[in-house]
Amino acid sequence: MGSTERNEFVESMVGYLLDTRSTEVLQLMLSEEEAWKQLVEEAGLSREEEVLLREALAEIVPDPDVQDEEDKMERDEEDDLHDAHSETTVDSDVDDEDDLQEKESFLKVYPQVKRELEESIRKLQALADKIDKVHRDCTITQVVASSTGAVSGVLTILGIALAPVSAGFSLGLSATGLGLGAAAAVTSVSTTIVEKVSTASVEAEASQLLPRSNDTENDIKSNNTEKVIKDVLEKNTPRLISASKNSFRNLEGMKKNIDAIKLTKASPRLANNAKRLMTTRKVSARNTRQVKKAFGGTALAMTKRARIMGAATAGLTLVLDVVSLIQESNHLQEGAKAESAEKLRQQAQELEQKLQELIRVYDSLTQ
Repeated sequence: MGSTERNEFVESMVGYLLDTRSTEVLQLMLSEEEAWKQLVEEAGLSREEEVLLREALAEIVPDPDVQDEEDKMERDEEDDLHDAHSETTVDSDVDDEDDLQEKESFLKVYPQVKRELEESIRKLQALADKIDKVHRDCTITQVVASSTGAVSGVLTILGIALAPVSAGFSLGLSATGLGLGAAAAVTSVSTTIVEKVSTASVEAEASQLLPRSNDTENDIKSNNTEKVIKDVLEKNTPRLISASKNSFRNLEGMKKNIDAIKLTKASPRLANNAKRLMTTRKVSARNTRQVKKAFGGTALAMTKRARIMGAATAGLTLVLDVVSLIQESNHLQEGAKAESAEKLRQQAQELEQKLQELIRVYDSLTQ
């Protein structure tokens, strides 16, 4: 059978079968061997014709098993798409519901949070101003103390230097210098303690306004504040005690100078013996003992070497007071801003940034 004849045969047989048989019947004939043999016998097909017809029908009529599998895959794909769409829809609905709840919660607490932030910012700025005021007042006090100390040094030096010349005037200068020195020393140390304790207390109050993770952290801050105050007192108490002792000695010296002034007025002859002892040293042993007993602890009873040492010590103290005075005065002219106050202002600025961010979120939700 030639190729043309084969093609014509296949076309005619396939057309006939498609016209006379349904697709289901053809599928059955292809899948059932008995049905196919019956068709071959009825049509009187040769082996070659049988093969050609079977191949042609197989291309036209789908295999029921393959078709069922394809249909099943299509159905599975449709089910998967449907399930995915359903899950997406459910998730979207859940997310929308969560977003709505978060929005409502934010809008509910927003007024209170905003008010608390504004209050904290205001209080932090007020506390910073308070620290600056304490620091400025203490700086002014330190300037006064340094000035007083410098004046005390000058008067002490003059009192020692003028002792051989004018006993009464010298004693008056020395008494005034000792009194001023006593006041300056105690004032300086006391001012330092007051400023540090006040600053620690304000910082403790400020810590209550800042966000904290839990109450334990708050307790730690409180304990740290108490520790700071305790350390300040422990470190400066010895200085205060020492300054108090020196001041007490100065006051005793001042009293001796005042008593000596009264004595020079009551006994000019004794005052003249004291001058000769300081200048020429030509005084009897008896008069020397009287002078030392009457004017002991004052410049009138000092040797030349003792007066020089006393003036040198007073001069060194004077230099230190002048240096301190210059430093404190410059700091005062620059505004006398405390470092701790600057830190509080930075913290207030950080809270201000958080407040602005909170306001932006609120505006975006309410627009």
